[in-house]
Amino acid sequence: MWVNFCKALLLEATWYHKGHIPKLEEYLDNGWISSSGPLLSLHVIFGLTNKITKETLDLYEDCREIIYHTSVVIRLCNDQGTSAAELERGDVASSILCYMQQENVSEDVAREHIESLILDSWKKINYHFNTLSTSHRKLLKHVVNEARMAHVMYQFGDGFGVQDGETRDQVMFNLVRPIT
Repeated sequence: MWVNFCKALLLEATWYHKGHIPKLEEYLDNGWISSSGPLLSLHVIFGLTNKITKETLDLYEDCREIIYHTSVVIRLCNDQGTSAAELERGDVASSILCYMQQENVSEDVAREHIESLILDSWKKINYHFNTLSTSHRKLLKHVVNEARMAHVMYQFGDGFGVQDGETRDQVMFNLVRPIT
């Protein structure tokens, strides 16, 4: 898992170094892994079960679709929140830039398309989640929460890389300030 994550980051660095802007499909084939979603999911599943068993390994393998689409949501929400600043500073390509280049469309049109991909991934997450047994749902709801958290972190911009503004206020309000 860590090897795949490092390879995905290396590929993005290679694209950046060469000035390559991939097609959206190529970007997403790599981006769902570099989103860290698969790693987070692995740690959530093994962390909550407190032991590595064949059943836990099977659960991770059986829930690949949920993990994949959760990771896509993480990647695309990140891109929605950070792409404006990344475009401005000439940073790595995002899904928005990839789609703009590929289809020769405006940033607004690209953002709408990315939003539709997020919605499609949520539909697939919900479908696959509802096919799970009750015991698996109890565990996998935490994996699905990773996608929800991505919406929170990036709804007002780059809530992860820039720790000021609305996202910081929300975190402080919900986790730090005492309830009065």
